[in-house]
Amino acid sequence: MLAKKYRLPIQSVLNKSGQTFRSRSFLIKVFSNQLEFNRFGVVISKKVSKLAVKRNLLKRMVLDAAKKFVSDENKNKFDILIIISPAMIKMEKADIIKELEESLQKILNV
Repeated sequence: MLAKKYRLPIQSVLNKSGQTFRSRSFLIKVFSNQLEFNRFGVVISKKVSKLAVKRNLLKRMVLDAAKKFVSDENKNKFDILIIISPAMIKMEKADIIKELEESLQKILNV
């Protein structure tokens, strides 16, 4: 799990506009920040799964995959909000992590 200082308070970015990137199984919104590190937040609705256990499992899996992008050496630092779509519940864990890492790599290197 990510340390608390690397987690994005989701209420702070709900009504902001930022860059949007769409993937097959999630939507990523990117906002610039003034901090020395990237912050990550995850939103999972009940449409993905009615069970809180599965939603929490997906959230932990996504945040764990995002852990290696926290202290990137880029000069630009971002707040990144990942919104999970219902298509992700049918995917395997390795596929989810691979797709997320590829997307974050593209976003942070742009």
